[in-house]
This record gives sequence, C-alpha cells and structure tokens, in this order.
Amino acid sequence: MPTRRYWAPLLVNTLIGIPMTVVVLCARWYAAHGHCDYDDLRLRDLDGCSYDQIENSGWVLGALVVTGLLVLVLVLIADVILPRGRRRPLTPGLVTLPAVLLPYALLTAAAA
Repeated sequence: MPTRRYWAPLLVNTLIGIPMTVVVLCARWYAAHGHCDYDDLRLRDLDGCSYDQIENSGWVLGALVVTGLLVLVLVLIADVILPRGRRRPLTPGLVTLPAVLLPYALLTAAAA
C-alpha cells in the first residue's frame, strides 16, 4: 500500500499540531491581556482589563509554558531521538515544521 509510509509522519505531525494550537491560542491571549494583574484592581478603569482577564492571566501563562515544553519535547523526540534510534529514518523524511506552523496559519486565517 503506497500510502502506508505516510501514516507515521501524519500521526506525529497531528500529535504535535494539537498542543501547538493550544500554544498559539495561549500566546495570542497572553500577548493581548498578559499585562492584566491584580494591581489593576486599584485603577478606576482597570487599565482596560476585565476581572476574568486579571484572574486567568496566571493560568494562561502556566498553560503556555507547559504546552510549549510539551511541543518542544515532541519535536525533539520526532526529529532527533527517533531517527537516530533507527538504522534509517522514516520515509518520507519526517519534518515537524508543518505541525508547528499549520495551527498558527489556520488561526490567523480564521481571525481575518
């Protein structure tokens, strides 16, 4: 079956792309609202922040760090560790860059 050799790279790219989507969403939220903290509660206009943004800022940063590290580990496993453990790398060559860039491109297109 000629498509059989594409299943492993497709699976790996999917497993990397899903947490990468979370990384992109958290990074975009944190870039927009990461400045919101409890000191803003003293301000009359809350510095343009809502109470939800102030409360969720720490959780989003934590999710960003954890999922970012997960993506980094998955990319290292897929691109560095697995190909060395085999006598020959998977064919076609496993490139995880699409898994990292595709969620960002889809989210950017959806926002436009």
